[in-house]
Amino acid sequence: MATASVLCMEKAPHLIVLRGNAACGKSTVAAALQRALGRGTANIGQDHFRRVVLREHDVPKGDNIGLMAHTIRYCTSIGYNVIAEGILLAEHYRDMLRDVITGHQGPTHLFYLDVSLEETLRRHRTRPLGAELTTSKLREWYVQSDTLGLSGEIVLAGNADLEVVVAEIRDKIGPVPTRAPEDGARFL
Repeated sequence: MATASVLCMEKAPHLIVLRGNAACGKSTVAAALQRALGRGTANIGQDHFRRVVLREHDVPKGDNIGLMAHTIRYCTSIGYNVIAEGILLAEHYRDMLRDVITGHQGPTHLFYLDVSLEETLRRHRTRPLGAELTTSKLREWYVQSDTLGLSGEIVLAGNADLEVVVAEIRDKIGPVPTRAPEDGARFL
């Protein structure tokens, strides 16, 4: 028989952090994972908060860091599973992520997509942002193996097919709670 704390953990929302260099496939993986996990999964993308909402460069102590932390906490507090994705440079985001993870009451999963510079540049050329952002800038931003160094972080080979990466993440996180069918009308 399961204990009350185990039952609470089974229903607690999951926090999934997905990081990696620019053009490594994070946003594509996060969108596919959000669909696969079903209703009640929020996809919190660093680029959306930083580039769209605040129009801010990725700088130490940037305003987007606190906004992301607040949004992650809010979404998990109302029962959403959360995928937080972005480059999330360890140098700029490690403290925030550590604080959010420490305060999270449910299961937490950290993934780093490890993609070579050559593959990053190849993928970048196929993106709409490829025309706006030079390959020299991408080379400048690239950080080899920018892991957080936090307990439980899993490095994934980023050269695998999308379906393989999503399946690997789903296998590692296990079952997640979803919203009841009666809530279905609320969700896209």
